[in-house]
Amino acid sequence: MKSSTRYYQPVHMEELNGVTIYWLISIGLAIGYIIDLIMGRRGMHLAGNLTGGVIGSVLIGLAAVYLELFGALLFAAVGTVSFLFLVNIFSTHAQHGNETHISKS
Repeated sequence: MKSSTRYYQPVHMEELNGVTIYWLISIGLAIGYIIDLIMGRRGMHLAGNLTGGVIGSVLIGLAAVYLELFGALLFAAVGTVSFLFLVNIFSTHAQHGNETHISKS
């Protein structure tokens, strides 16, 4: 007689290995480039967006792997977009603040 008991199979989480690091860096570079295209001349330049994208993606991805969250690469992508958006917005305000300064002579 066949048993109808189903066994629980755990969901495979991301592991911290070379492939995961490669994908985190690739995601960071791609998102940094796309954010640079969207922001245009406002905000940071291309090198800053690429560097911020890689740093944000790797840090957020490592945190997600360490906390054993499902979809570490997805967390890294969403977190990197949010991080770069905020950095670009604040650097845009800083640039506009310098341009609107009127000196009284």
